[in-house]
Amino acid sequence: GKDADKSGLFPAFDAPMALLARLSALLLSIPLYLSKPALRAARARRRRVRAQAVREEVAAQCAPPPPVPELMRATRELLTAMRDELRQELAAHAAEGTAFVHLARFEEKFSKRGLRALDEIPVDHLRRALADFESMVRNWSSAALADLRSRMAVHLADRASASTMWIAANTIAPVFGMRAGSTSPRPTALRRASDQNAGPMKAPT
Repeated sequence: GKDADKSGLFPAFDAPMALLARLSALLLSIPLYLSKPALRAARARRRRVRAQAVREEVAAQCAPPPPVPELMRATRELLTAMRDELRQELAAHAAEGTAFVHLARFEEKFSKRGLRALDEIPVDHLRRALADFESMVRNWSSAALADLRSRMAVHLADRASASTMWIAANTIAPVFGMRAGSTSPRPTALRRASDQNAGPMKAPT
């Protein structure tokens, strides 16, 4: 019976303590109540950000390819002039006994694929073709050939990293120190290796 009577030992303190507990709970709930609008706004903002990110990702996947810059476009007449004049230059030098192997391979690809060939040809092949081109042409008065040379240089610079360019520059030299343009006979395997690494060379007579 003593335990049952303990709750009533201090009746004067029970009511104030209960009231204080309720006031404390009420005070603690006020910040949570006041922050509910801000929390809802933050959640809504996060949902909008996620939705926008999803829309941008979908739009990026479905977007058409970027337009070709105006300076990189070429009319059909200009492409025809590039192809025909390059072919004429190669034929004229071949008749004189000088073959530009890498540029000739580029010309075959360029004739079939047009400017797309600049992105499809391996970087090393494009670099060697450009080196052949600059060795072959001495007079750049032709607007078509000068334009093609500029496009090749721009594409090469865009596609090649500094390390790749350094490596390629040190592997273009003719094998075994043979001078480009040499007319001396050589074994077939050696000639093939030289064709892959050398610039213009004289065809054997």
